[in-house]
Amino acid sequence: MSNGSWELTDLYPGAHIRVRTGSFYHHGIYIGGGEVVQFGLPRDIYGDPSEIRILRSPVKDFCPDDSSFIEVYRFSRKELKQKQSDAQIVAAALAHVGEGGYSVLRNNCEHFANFCVFGRKTSAQIDDVCKNVSEMLKSAKGK
Repeated sequence: MSNGSWELTDLYPGAHIRVRTGSFYHHGIYIGGGEVVQFGLPRDIYGDPSEIRILRSPVKDFCPDDSSFIEVYRFSRKELKQKQSDAQIVAAALAHVGEGGYSVLRNNCEHFANFCVFGRKTSAQIDDVCKNVSEMLKSAKGK
């Protein structure tokens, strides 16, 4: 994803959504009818990765608490040309319910949501962490 923005707006089937969970964001795909497909629950990141599955759940289970705000991704013009249709996004999300293979670095909730939308696994959060670690290592090496 690039150049789009996150907004507090109405949910729609096929929307890539996120909610803040501490210092990171939890991502999912809104499928309509008050339901989300997500790779585990927000609290699952602290548990055994082998037990984390892609699941279909009520929106309330997507949020870590009652004060959470769900943000919807607004795609850039370039992304609109690259993304699947909303119906295809919902179908892709539902097709993977029950699957496992969670990895915080290579196969997390953001990877899953982007795979449903664009057909490729990416995570801006992980990319940012890797970039920051790389810069810290370069800086430490230079001292």
